[in-house]
Amino acid sequence: MNSTNLRDLYQQVILEHYKKPKHKGKTDPIDRYQKGHNPSCGDTIELTLQ
Repeated sequence: MNSTNLRDLYQQVILEHYKKPKHKGKTDPIDRYQKGHNPSCGDTIELTLQ
């Protein structure tokens, strides 16, 4: 598999996860909570655990 095919596959997987995210939402009740931010790309994540 060449690099172009791998890049296309990677983009396809990323778009699929973006359009149909899995395990999205907050647990209820929340036993643990953590928020993180990646300044290099601007991504933010909030993690809740039950």
